[in-house]
Amino acid sequence: MSRVAMAVAGVVIGGVAGRFLLVWLWRLGVRDSRSLRVLVPTFTALSLGVAGWVLGTTWDVLAVWSLFVALVGVTTVDLFDYRIPNAIVFPTVGVLLGLMTLISLLRHQPGALGQAAAAAGLYGASMSLLHVFSGGSLGLGDVKLALPIGLVLGWVGSGYGESLLAVLLAFGLSSLLGAVMGLLVWAMRAWGNEVLPDPLADPSHPRRTVFPFAPAMSVGGAAMVLAVYGAV
Repeated sequence: MSRVAMAVAGVVIGGVAGRFLLVWLWRLGVRDSRSLRVLVPTFTALSLGVAGWVLGTTWDVLAVWSLFVALVGVTTVDLFDYRIPNAIVFPTVGVLLGLMTLISLLRHQPGALGQAAAAAGLYGASMSLLHVFSGGSLGLGDVKLALPIGLVLGWVGSGYGESLLAVLLAFGLSSLLGAVMGLLVWAMRAWGNEVLPDPLADPSHPRRTVFPFAPAMSVGGAAMVLAVYGAV
């Protein structure tokens, strides 16, 4: 199939997956709204379409599509509820491990699984350090989200060096995006505009510097996955 065909396939599959993702999000407690009914399937379709275009005809696209659907889901939950649900992260890790194992064995490249594990471990350790040094401001959900992102980044690399470099670049890009997002949220709150209201905060003691970090991790991780494939 051509890149155009893969992009179209990604858009179609993403639109359908986005509808199912909506139902999952509602079960996780995300409030239904007219905007979400449009935005979730739209962003899912667009992200899978872009991945289909960049990756082209390869079985790898199944793992990348699975990750991207999950990233749309955790980003949505984190934006509204300030949490990253295990019900999305851990099933995604299971699906990714299954797909990666099958594809790697069919290609006679079992070493790719070692790269994936090493990259996931590195990203998880990096986020764990941030969790500790931030005094808990960066939640454990963000640490767990590093696992599926790290798995895919490690798996798509051409070797351990490239895989670990991709993780470090994703970590750096996500941190930069998070810092920019945090400054914007803080500035708007300081001016009296409560954007991305924190449902966990005490109204009498608002946490002006707390904001959802999953969007930055999702964008940074997805960008690096596409960058690695684009460089191949």
